[in-house]
Amino acid sequence: MGIYTRLNALVPDQSCVLCAQSAKRCVCHECESSFTNHQPRCRSCAHSLTGGLDFCGQCLAQAPAFNRADTLYDYQGAIADLIKAFKFDQQLCIGDFFAHKMYDKYLDIVNKRGAYDAIIPLPLSRQRLRERGYNQVHELLRMIAKQTDVFIDQTSTQRIKATRALSGLNLIDRKQEIKGAFSAKPMSYKKVLLVDDVMTTGSSMDEFSKIVLKAGVGSFDVLTLARA
Repeated sequence: MGIYTRLNALVPDQSCVLCAQSAKRCVCHECESSFTNHQPRCRSCAHSLTGGLDFCGQCLAQAPAFNRADTLYDYQGAIADLIKAFKFDQQLCIGDFFAHKMYDKYLDIVNKRGAYDAIIPLPLSRQRLRERGYNQVHELLRMIAKQTDVFIDQTSTQRIKATRALSGLNLIDRKQEIKGAFSAKPMSYKKVLLVDDVMTTGSSMDEFSKIVLKAGVGSFDVLTLARA
């Protein structure tokens, strides 16, 4: 029995936030087994696909600035409810659950495609940070920061425009609203991983990627917790 297995056995059980049954980290195994991640996905933006295509129609028409995207879940049902509770209701135990899952996914990506020079979380505006009290993406990266030596760069980029909530906007309005929302200091990373909680249309991450590219980063992939 390894050290982490022994330590995990010492963690007291909690109640699953979905069904109230016993759970190690806020979500029981039975509820977790209901979470979906539909395959195949677009090799570029991680949008779920039907048929034998490798890329979605949007990426074939205009590829995003980032190389490729990975995600852990479909943004629907219980996953959507959990993410909303984590972001807006300060349920940090849910963030802890997701942080462990992000760590596992990160290790899988690095094993397949090699290490990154840094991880850059999508920044929040000062207004949003004051409202929530924390950047939920930083919480998602907590286990990666603790268990690996990859640099989590939280200072080279910032959100300089407090945008409206994008959830109720169409694609054209999202792109317009997010334009000019980010800034970045010069960076010399050859390869970075950009991280956000949810990708819906990809407008925010595409705009963020363009700013990172202009700042001098060589190449970058994207990792999100969920994909709509």
